[in-house]
Amino acid sequence: MMIPIVKPTLMNWDAVIRDFRQAWESGQVTTGQFTRRLEAEVERQLEIPHVIMMQSCTAGLMLVLRALEVEGEAIMPAFTWTATAHAAVWNNLIPVFADISPGAYTLDPEKAVQAITPRTSVLMPVNVFGCPPDYEAFAEIAREHGVHLVYDSAQGLGSRYLDRNGVWRYAGSFGEAEIFSMSPTKVISAMEGGLVTTSNAELAQTLRQMRDYGKTPDAEDIAWLGLSARVPEVDAIVAYYNFAHREHLISRRQELMQIYREGLKGLKGVRFQETPEGYQSSGNYFTIFIDGQEAKHSRDEVYQYLKEHQIQAKKYFFPALHLQKVYQTMGQFYRGKLPVTEAAAASGLALPLFSHMTQAMVFEVIKISRAILE
Repeated sequence: MMIPIVKPTLMNWDAVIRDFRQAWESGQVTTGQFTRRLEAEVERQLEIPHVIMMQSCTAGLMLVLRALEVEGEAIMPAFTWTATAHAAVWNNLIPVFADISPGAYTLDPEKAVQAITPRTSVLMPVNVFGCPPDYEAFAEIAREHGVHLVYDSAQGLGSRYLDRNGVWRYAGSFGEAEIFSMSPTKVISAMEGGLVTTSNAELAQTLRQMRDYGKTPDAEDIAWLGLSARVPEVDAIVAYYNFAHREHLISRRQELMQIYREGLKGLKGVRFQETPEGYQSSGNYFTIFIDGQEAKHSRDEVYQYLKEHQIQAKKYFFPALHLQKVYQTMGQFYRGKLPVTEAAAASGLALPLFSHMTQAMVFEVIKISRAILE
């Protein structure tokens, strides 16, 4: 039996099916009371003024950039999922790629500053595998240069940051908006869905209209260029009960990640992502980085070996955005100019991790990995 790289952990079937029936019988099966119930609960638990559920994180990214009416260039890492750049391009923005920090693999604030031009309108740092970017550094950069600050926090729901006042704050309360994914690959899944968090009441109201084509509050006219990004109530119901168990889901992943670290430590050429002090990862992915010059085998050889032994892994993030076919014209300019990004993309391998994964599964992955890497 194959060990999958991810598998959604779904909670409380009896409660879910009860609410499914209520939504079914009410006839209001999209963006109704259960969607608002989830939004209100996230607002309360994470201490965020406004939460707007979307059909996907990608839709949330697209609509936030549209609502902010940004133009010109968007600075982002190339070590991210393609949706980050796609959302910018869909808004006629030009992605500008800056390199990442070694170890954490999040956008390097110094490299981002170096990429700023008079045409820069927005910074788009990314949460990588659950590790937040440097919130305070980017807030300062955005203020100093007068640009918008939007976080692609797709993998970060439940991650935390210790601010300068010594207060732990959940991801979601930073920048003008943070956008999270609740897809099946995320720690807290809605089956499909995304969340936008913001402290800006006007932006929140605009986004609520834009997810329904851009309708006016009375639904008799169209005020914004929006999308059909409404949310099926079944997704909001699933998300609500999974979100209620977020601390357990995250702590369980942290336990499994520690077993991985202990079991794989000492392997020549193998490195782990380093979560900086003052950060707490959501544990969305456990990714090792295999240096092909030091390790006994390359990342691709390890990937193939695991596959042959019924263990699903993922080259992640691979290829880096500037090396993807869709952005190949940019690749001609950036190739070789993002050394940390290119090294990470060539060496990163995400191993199986999900909250209800057994320790026996983890030990099996460790055993097979060590067999080829020792």
